[in-house]
Amino acid sequence: MITRRRIFWLVPALIGLAALAYGLSRMGASTVSSAPSIAGRTQLAPADPDRLSARLIPNTDLPPEGTRSLFDHLVAQNDGLPYPFEALVEMIQKRAPSGSAPVALAIPFGRSLLKAQADFAHPRVLFAADFQAPNTPAALGVAPRGQLFLGFVENAREIEVISYNEAAGRYEYQLVQDYAADGARRIVYARRAVCTTCHQGGTPIFPQRPWNETNALPEIAAQIGATRGAEPYLGVPNQVALGVPERFDELTDIGAFTVAMQQVWIDACGPDAACRRLMLKLGLRYADDPGAFDAHAPEVAALRERQQTHWPQAGIKVPESDIRNRDPLAETRGWRGAWRSLFAPKTEPGAGARTNEDLEAFDRLPKLPAELDPLARRAPKRVLRAPNLDGVFGIAAQFTAEDLRQLEAQDGFVWSRVEARIERLPDSLFAPAPFSRVRALQALLAPSPAYCCLDVAEMSAPVAVTVPPLSLSPDSPLQPFQRYCFGCHRGNPSARLNFMAGADAAEVTENIRGKVEIRDALDWARYRDTDKASKLMPPADSAERARLEAQLAQTPQLLEQMREQVPGLFDF
Repeated sequence: MITRRRIFWLVPALIGLAALAYGLSRMGASTVSSAPSIAGRTQLAPADPDRLSARLIPNTDLPPEGTRSLFDHLVAQNDGLPYPFEALVEMIQKRAPSGSAPVALAIPFGRSLLKAQADFAHPRVLFAADFQAPNTPAALGVAPRGQLFLGFVENAREIEVISYNEAAGRYEYQLVQDYAADGARRIVYARRAVCTTCHQGGTPIFPQRPWNETNALPEIAAQIGATRGAEPYLGVPNQVALGVPERFDELTDIGAFTVAMQQVWIDACGPDAACRRLMLKLGLRYADDPGAFDAHAPEVAALRERQQTHWPQAGIKVPESDIRNRDPLAETRGWRGAWRSLFAPKTEPGAGARTNEDLEAFDRLPKLPAELDPLARRAPKRVLRAPNLDGVFGIAAQFTAEDLRQLEAQDGFVWSRVEARIERLPDSLFAPAPFSRVRALQALLAPSPAYCCLDVAEMSAPVAVTVPPLSLSPDSPLQPFQRYCFGCHRGNPSARLNFMAGADAAEVTENIRGKVEIRDALDWARYRDTDKASKLMPPADSAERARLEAQLAQTPQLLEQMREQVPGLFDF
């Protein structure tokens, strides 16, 4: 029998046990609650800002002048950003030589800035390109393996894009904002300081095995299926094989190695052009026949000697692209999960950052243990020293099998002739600058091959996330253009199609008035059901066309009102 006296002692004992249980559930997991906020972390000084590589590969939000991301180039050549997400993935995969499936998976409860907007019904979907397109006699193929990553959170209407910038030797961080059927869909460059709080070293990142956050885990996949049904979500099946996150992990490791390679190429040789020439020669030699590569050859010793002269005293760090595995379901199971749920701060569904710029909302979310938090500082994967040959191996990894075949074929499949060709290249090609696979091949192959994704002469200016979207009054005559046209013609990386750009409504109006072709593109009454119907805008298969068709049922004069903003050919 429980007496009143026993109850008097039992209540505080239970409270003590509860506190002890909660403490045990957190044992060994120091939180980051006392660490700086994510906004505070963006103010931290970059490491080694005086290094030659840091000056030549700047940490700016926008890409260095005259360069653009691979993503921008692909969108520009497609004449615009595809919608929906499956169409965007298809645009990229069309360049794959055999139509190979992309590396794609889902994470319902992850650790990105937009983690609070993802769930079993709308998980975050990740995509990574994993192919090397073939070369032709006239042009080099694009090789986005380890160079292009997408992360889409549908509830946030935002795609996070990480893609390589061949000319600048760095990964770019971009956002596709308002990516929805009724959205304006604009491509902007993110604040790099925000992205690199997690993507430390400027690389893609991914968890270590066994990747319990992903839909390779049967329990995660089952929960997605129970919530959504059997149909794939945004082209991703409910469950993927364990090899899918494993390959994604490998591709992010390629990114970390590429970043380190650029630092070795620049910092290990300093002003020494002969050092870089030797590194390229040995890199191609290793790529051609790794098994026959002699790490003790005289030229290898010569490279090590030159590297010894210029190698940074603190070494060159290979960024850690792996974050520790996290099991979000395990955090809710058992007595520890029960106590954690009882005492953890409560958050409303969908609370937290709705965009990558909503840092205060992200900071209000419950903190992860420090060892699981991608914001926590990570030690480098390795620190390279002067005797290392990672620059050679990194250069070798930049070239495709087709590149090597073309180089050999040009010189009668005699490798010594390829190396002799390298010796004849001008010193200017080996001046301190980021390494470019494309520029090296263009110098070595005759005639010099073209390349899809380097020249920016026909591209519009890049847009920073800090440039706010155009603000229009409710009665602005530009409102229908914003709804039905801006997604393709404002912020388009192709300068030819970016004719609705402008800093304010007056400038946009002036640009629209200067594009007389708009009158014909909106003249549905004249050209529908004719051989010119394909020229009508918005495109027939677009979400904008469907929305405009629906609106015309209520406002039949809408097209004519839009046409009136553009003067006719004989407007007096």
